Amino acid sequence: MTVAESTRERLLAAAQRLFAQGGEDATSLRAITREAGTNVAAVNYHFGSRDELLRLVLEGYIEPINARRMAMFDAAVATFGDHVPVRVLLTAFVRPDLEVLAELRAKNPRIARFIGRAYTQPSEAVSGFMHAQFAPVAERLVPLLQQALPTVPAAELRIRLGFVVSIITGLFATATSPSDGHHPMESPDIDIQLARLIAFLEPGLAAPPARGEPDGFPDTR
Repeated sequence: MTVAESTRERLLAAAQRLFAQGGEDATSLRAITREAGTNVAAVNYHFGSRDELLRLVLEGYIEPINARRMAMFDAAVATFGDHVPVRVLLTAFVRPDLEVLAELRAKNPRIARFIGRAYTQPSEAVSGFMHAQFAPVAERLVPLLQQALPTVPAAELRIRLGFVVSIITGLFATATSPSDGHHPMESPDIDIQLARLIAFLEPGLAAPPARGEPDGFPDTR
């Protein structure tokens, strides 16, 4: 490893530690350079800005998750053709997250919380980046869901997929919460976690489109 490569890796490692500990807002460029034992000029040379460094830290976790999703979508289509069951599609979408989350909860739950908050409370620095990371996955998944659920409009499927994402990112964002024995990720068995989650998500994704007020709720408008 060259000196330049070593400096770049030290900056990435320092940024990851500090973003995980204090979050994006509390992590200054000078704090990162101090942690890495380098200077602001090195950040500008290797990354261009603190925000680009932030995006690269997130990308290191999000890109592998999305790559695994895409590979699982491809495998599902190879097995089932154009009509992949909803359960299989949800598994391909959710399992990569659960695998990474289980590892982070065991080794570095603060990183999981940092990733979750980047999704749930995106700053101006990362909001466009997060959308760009997720967009290809949605473009691949929604047509497959349409084939499996032809009575649910594509626009409705996108909204429901947003609900799924909110649940998953919530699990990341609460990774450091004290355990009371009832946390959704309490079981160390990913297959058990996945089965519970799919059993909950599948009926909601497949339900007929909603119309008007829920039954039993008066119209207060």
